[in-house]
Amino acid sequence: MQLSILILSVIGPIFVIIGILYLFRFYQKQKRLRSPFTRDFLRSPGQSLLAKLDAINEDLMVYLLSATLVPLAIYSLHISISYFGISPKTDLRTGAAACFGMGFFLFSSYKLIKLLDKRRLIRLGYEGELAVGQELDQLMRHGFYVYHDFPADKFNIDHIVVGAKGVFAVETKARSKPTTKNRIEDATVEYDGRTLYFPKGDDFKTIDQAKRQATWLSNWLGNAIGEPIAARAIVALPGWFVKRSSSEGISVVNPKQFSSLFEHIKPRLLSESMITRINHQLDQKCRDIAPKSKSFDN
Repeated sequence: MQLSILILSVIGPIFVIIGILYLFRFYQKQKRLRSPFTRDFLRSPGQSLLAKLDAINEDLMVYLLSATLVPLAIYSLHISISYFGISPKTDLRTGAAACFGMGFFLFSSYKLIKLLDKRRLIRLGYEGELAVGQELDQLMRHGFYVYHDFPADKFNIDHIVVGAKGVFAVETKARSKPTTKNRIEDATVEYDGRTLYFPKGDDFKTIDQAKRQATWLSNWLGNAIGEPIAARAIVALPGWFVKRSSSEGISVVNPKQFSSLFEHIKPRLLSESMITRINHQLDQKCRDIAPKSKSFDN
């Protein structure tokens, strides 16, 4: 009986917190309020990466609490059993409690380190897509339509630009710079039409990925509209100076060059009616973010 009371005193507060949350949700529903938003929102730059960041932050909180509270709960239970007359203290139980608590602490610490490293990489990617998206949004002043984080078949196209000059699939590559005495060389990437040559490593996969995504988008739009559409690939490297050694290959630019790129790029002219049809298909796919204020609606 005493043991049950002790265990309940340790885990009871957790159930109390859960109960409070459910009561809060019930209380919100009783207000009978309705969200003012009548349709879903368009996806923002890096929307899928932002969702991953939220999930990682939740996991971090779980493991952080586990690393501190579980060992403390084990120690408290051991002390309570030993000193409140339920069972005498023994070296075996003391050692088992210490090993179990330390083991859980080390495991949680390991998971925390892995999650922190993963979050750093995802945040770099998210901030890269955000930087590129904000620069692309400026093109809307010049008659272009811009869509972000387009959900495709088991992957996302970072950005899509539609205008009279054609359809463009923009792939973002956010990469950290090395730190040496030569800051210009540290921020320069060479491009020969096939491969990106960074100061610390080469990258041809990003170019191939951008081409595949543009091909997929061409096929998808062509099937959706019923007429052939030739989407072109662009790679955006935020924070990098791109030095081209060949005129071949797809466009690779710093996002600050978007205005110049889309002003001078060779057009694949689209009519106003075709642009409308393309935008309709893209809007349907990208408008899938439900307002969170609807979560308490009746």
